[in-house]
Amino acid sequence: MTLTQARDFLRAELLAVAAVAVPGLDGVVAHDPGPVNPRAMSDGRGPATICSITVETGDPAVVDPAGQVAAAAAALTSRGWETEIAPVEGGHHSLAARRDGYEVAVHGWDGDWRLTLAGETPEITD
Repeated sequence: MTLTQARDFLRAELLAVAAVAVPGLDGVVAHDPGPVNPRAMSDGRGPATICSITVETGDPAVVDPAGQVAAAAAALTSRGWETEIAPVEGGHHSLAARRDGYEVAVHGWDGDWRLTLAGETPEITD
């Protein structure tokens, strides 16, 4: 798989899950800087690169981080992801998901209507 294909797959997955977690709204890509070398500054290794993408969604009229994180977990699981919902800590609801080297995290907070989905592609050498 090329980095472009991996990036497109991750972006599509995040947007699809955002649409399920907050029905009736489309997620917004808040961060997608393109390919980066995650170790360029630490050990100079290249040419392995990843893409890191963040999607945000939410409805100001609906504050339900627990329900939205649960819906995101169900959507990810149905799409073939392995998910793990973390215990709520300080009003922070979250989950981690993995699939074929991809990593996704979903975050929601008590009192906040926003839901954040962040993901990274596996390292790819083109």
